Amino acid sequence: MNKKIVITSVLKPVDDVRAFWKIAQSLAKTNKYEINIIGNEGKKESEHEKIQFHAHDIDRTALLKRFLIRYTILLKILKIRPSLLIIATHELLIIGIVAKLLIGCKLIYDVQENYLLNASMNGVIGKIMGQLIRVKERITSTCIDHFWLAEKCYQDELPFVKTRFTIVENKAFEYPIRQSEDQNIKALFSGTISNYAGAKIAMKIMKHLSSNHPDFEGVIIGQIHDSKLKIWLETEASQYPNIELVTSTKPISYDEILERIKWANLGIISYLPNEINENKIPTKLYEYSRYQLPYLVQENTLWSQVGEKLGGAIPMNFNNLNPEDLMEIIKNSTHSFPNVYPKTDTWEHELEKIISSTSTLLSKS
Repeated sequence: MNKKIVITSVLKPVDDVRAFWKIAQSLAKTNKYEINIIGNEGKKESEHEKIQFHAHDIDRTALLKRFLIRYTILLKILKIRPSLLIIATHELLIIGIVAKLLIGCKLIYDVQENYLLNASMNGVIGKIMGQLIRVKERITSTCIDHFWLAEKCYQDELPFVKTRFTIVENKAFEYPIRQSEDQNIKALFSGTISNYAGAKIAMKIMKHLSSNHPDFEGVIIGQIHDSKLKIWLETEASQYPNIELVTSTKPISYDEILERIKWANLGIISYLPNEINENKIPTKLYEYSRYQLPYLVQENTLWSQVGEKLGGAIPMNFNNLNPEDLMEIIKNSTHSFPNVYPKTDTWEHELEKIISSTSTLLSKS
């Protein structure tokens, strides 16, 4: 009989890219596990016979419901009785430990954020919340059997993981066939839409390109929570009919993101470096490079270095943006893609680590 695994979060949808497309499907390929994903609503049903969805409906601003849903999740875990529980948020650390004590499952904390650093961007209250989360992570860390770290830098930033970790980065799948052969510029900004991610910079770039090229097309697609930013983007886009906004407070389907990547011929990765992101690699950098989509990226950063190695990076200075320089940079770009994409920078490489660490952990149970 296959061992049961539960992957759970509070806000991430059941068909989340990392939880479902990457981790769950990677483990399902072994035919050793029955996998259950507990998370926010996404697809109603799983299309994979070895993966089951258990969805709830929670708005990120409904703090009381977010607190209470933890106990609903705990009841679901106890009903499924998994051999392995994978939690993807600090909100479920206590629940995870309670489940471990009650049913004896192994426990993995899939760390996707440095909450202490992230919270520090939100003033005094944010810093206090970040410190409280860090205290919780440290206290509960002794009960965690293993940590998966979504970024290499976390091994230095998160001392509580000690040596019980595997780095599992959000690298890209084998690339799909590209569809875009259009000589006109088709620009794409995808992923979470926020000031932090450089959404305003992306819009300014698209406006410049639209003003200089009547056949230009631009798409900004992704999840957005900042209502003021959403209104600003809508106001700006309303003046440019060739710039399309595809936004939602809920995650956009990964299938739709991939279709837009195949459609585009220029990506925009417009982060500006700060202490939170300067050592992290955006998932879309791996995607754009592997899917052979050239992209603009801030010069003299880790991102431009990695992007030049993997292919497709067009370094520029987003702090000094003007239409003339932008067009020259794009026209004179010498970006290239490797004949053979480095295996160590693929999801297939991360998949092997997922399967190995899971097998090792469960062999001890």
